[in-house]
Amino acid sequence: MSLSEEMITEAQPYLTANEKHPFVQGIINGTLSPQQLRYYDEQDIAFEYNEVAVINALINYGTTTDQVQLFHKRLTLQLNMLRDWLKREPDSMPHDWKSLKWTPIQPINQLYRQHMAATIQTHSVLQILPSFAAGEWLYIELGKYLKHQTRVDQEPFRSFLTLGNQDFLGPTGFIQQFFEIIDQEAEKASIREQQQAKATFLKSCLLEWYFWDASYKHITWDNWQSAALTGQTGPLL
Repeated sequence: MSLSEEMITEAQPYLTANEKHPFVQGIINGTLSPQQLRYYDEQDIAFEYNEVAVINALINYGTTTDQVQLFHKRLTLQLNMLRDWLKREPDSMPHDWKSLKWTPIQPINQLYRQHMAATIQTHSVLQILPSFAAGEWLYIELGKYLKHQTRVDQEPFRSFLTLGNQDFLGPTGFIQQFFEIIDQEAEKASIREQQQAKATFLKSCLLEWYFWDASYKHITWDNWQSAALTGQTGPLL
């Protein structure tokens, strides 16, 4: 079994947990509040902005010309997506590159961003790529899951987790090529390095669940501060 196959196999429980999360179910049923949707929208666009640095690192540390070309293509898609997203945002939300940089980052978003950014210092595609590819894979799989659900036919729920860009799918799609790169890099790596790459992939899958959870419960730094100052010892999330 290749390293990417191990990653996908061991990530199945995380995928199932994401499918069952109340936020994802709320997308299907159209039961999420405007506050929950706004929290997710604001935090997600800031997260997508953070991913630009991760993709740039992949470009910098790519080991073949084909890798670098693929990562450049993915970066262009990311920047175009962010540009179009910002144009759609209301005035109260980030609406240009400058305001996006100053979007308040809530706890789980920051943890996830730092988890991904920490891999950059390895200067290794094998360690950086799984932190990023996990979210791509999970969203694709959630999109497939939602296709088989009876979901509300109204916006913004109708378009949620509906992958319109076909560049991600199929044998030549981004995610398949990412897994192929992971397997190619794993052939040159030690067992320890392979296990660390897999652990990073699985942690990203776990943090995706917590991202939904934070959006569903609207978890902010104020909640964490209140819990600390009142001596709350139970989990916030």
